[in-house]
Amino acid sequence: MDKKDIHPSISDITNESVTSDEMLGQAGIVAYIDKRGIYRYVNQEWQDKTGIPYNEAVGSNVNDILSGSEAIKAMKTKKDISGVMYYRTYKGREYTAFTKYRPVRREDGEICGCLAESIFENMGEAASFVLKFSKIHEKEGKTAHNPASTGKYTIDSILGVSDATEQLREQIVLAADTNAACLIEGETGTGKELVAHAIHNLSSRNSFPFIRVNCSAIPENLMESEFFGYEEGSFTGGVKGGRKGKFEAADHGSIFLDEINAMSMTLQPKFLRVLQEHEIERIGGSESIPVDARIIAASNKPLAEQIKKGEFRQDLFYRLNIIHITIPPLRDRTEDIEVLTSSFIDRYNKELGRHVNGITNESLNYLKSRPWPGNIRELQNNVERAMVVCTGDTLRLEDFTKFGEQEYGRISFRNGTAEKTEEKYVESVSLSDVKHEIEKQTIIEVLKKCGNNKSEAARELKISRTLLYRKLKKYNIEL
Repeated sequence: MDKKDIHPSISDITNESVTSDEMLGQAGIVAYIDKRGIYRYVNQEWQDKTGIPYNEAVGSNVNDILSGSEAIKAMKTKKDISGVMYYRTYKGREYTAFTKYRPVRREDGEICGCLAESIFENMGEAASFVLKFSKIHEKEGKTAHNPASTGKYTIDSILGVSDATEQLREQIVLAADTNAACLIEGETGTGKELVAHAIHNLSSRNSFPFIRVNCSAIPENLMESEFFGYEEGSFTGGVKGGRKGKFEAADHGSIFLDEINAMSMTLQPKFLRVLQEHEIERIGGSESIPVDARIIAASNKPLAEQIKKGEFRQDLFYRLNIIHITIPPLRDRTEDIEVLTSSFIDRYNKELGRHVNGITNESLNYLKSRPWPGNIRELQNNVERAMVVCTGDTLRLEDFTKFGEQEYGRISFRNGTAEKTEEKYVESVSLSDVKHEIEKQTIIEVLKKCGNNKSEAARELKISRTLLYRKLKKYNIEL
């Protein structure tokens, strides 16, 4: 087995449908080092600059092949390190780059690796950026960083210990290191906005605005002016001097288009032009205005299904779907419920002035057996309500069931299609156990179909090889 098999690439880890280098585009030098100091991924530009091929780098300790790296220091101090780095490879090649090292954390705060990326390749690029930033400062009369318009959440806000949540955090790390459009799909309440915030805050655009737009909340007749702005005198009631739209406000930063599936068919072609040409025209204007905004879109319905119904343009979908992240529903990652509940208890102790110390095992088992059609948001509401009625220092089952049971309907994401199902909570059935048994049997059947070829089985199951190995161990599946 060679080094690449032992230490899979980022594309192997995240199970993306395109290669990592395609997704990272012109990101410059990019490398991922695990907490032991072992290279797990290097992109093509890293290989070109160092002269070290992928198979020699991946699986090797950073200190064995490169001097000048600050990856180990960044992981030890748990802080980002940026600056001019002078590198020398073990083959004697030398080069200089403005580099940033970012420790990667799990939800419990533990450092699991370090992402190294070049900010600028030479002094000319750095000088050009400073000049551009100065012009923005002069034009706006303030720095580009505006706390009111930046992302509130980070990758540390993505709580959970399940394999699915771990894979989600790895996808966020990858998505943050490219300017490509990103599409996030998932049921209502799964945390799509948190993921969008985390991508922006982990990216090199994090000092610039993060503009949030709910496409379903803006009246259709106002959408165009909201997104593209307008010139003075374009219509009655407009402000003097005209107004910038959301895309101009997000220049050099990111724009998050929530519930993009609600966008009208008449406006979609204009969005397609922004994605293709990176420029907009204000209403009533005659000049094209260049914009540099990274687009992150989210949908609570599968866009592939919307296309079949003629409710979404296929060409726009292709432009948005360069990076695709599907957030699994809470019922498919019940291992996360304990961590999430603990976090909500801490939050509402502060907000409600309570002193709840924990939750009984009976209550926790009850929460894990619920279908949660409203996902994390519904769980959060239930914990808040239980803390309001709680009379002791521990959340008990009666605190959750005081107002009775309800019937639930939900939209399921299965193989890119939406299924409407009706469910009712039944206390004697453990949905978690049923899910695990189905998952185990599915893995066994796919492995049998693939002749026990694990790589082929992982592709068939649409998961990474690393995740497949963990599940084989979890379910004691022997080949």
